[in-house]
Amino acid sequence: MDAQEVIHQVQLSLTTKFPNVPFYRADQHETEQPRIEYRLVSVDFTRERSDRFVRMYTLEIRYIPKTGESPDYQTESLFEALETIGHEDTLCRASELRWDTDDGIPRMRVNYPVRTVKPPLPGVLMGELDQHLRAVPQR
Repeated sequence: MDAQEVIHQVQLSLTTKFPNVPFYRADQHETEQPRIEYRLVSVDFTRERSDRFVRMYTLEIRYIPKTGESPDYQTESLFEALETIGHEDTLCRASELRWDTDDGIPRMRVNYPVRTVKPPLPGVLMGELDQHLRAVPQR
């Protein structure tokens, strides 16, 4: 799963839980209410073993409620929608979900770890090493 696929799966999960709430990138500056905004905060790439890697995608999700509506009612639904994304073949469970507020608007930070395995290279990786001993003349 790459960054675009993670964002797409988050969008699918959120639109299932919130069918009438539009989903936008945070930099689009939409004014529609209610709405859900997202921002890809970071992507970290680390090595676990010589052949296994982890990419950690961190997203920020904001729920902007209707005017006069309390956003606190949506917190649990957001947690449920963001905890696991994907489908049977490519499920991805969040490793961390954090909730706080930004000027009274709920903001969630979600980390999705995606593990990848580097396939082995085809062919022989190690060959046979020939050793030849050479007599060293003594003085």
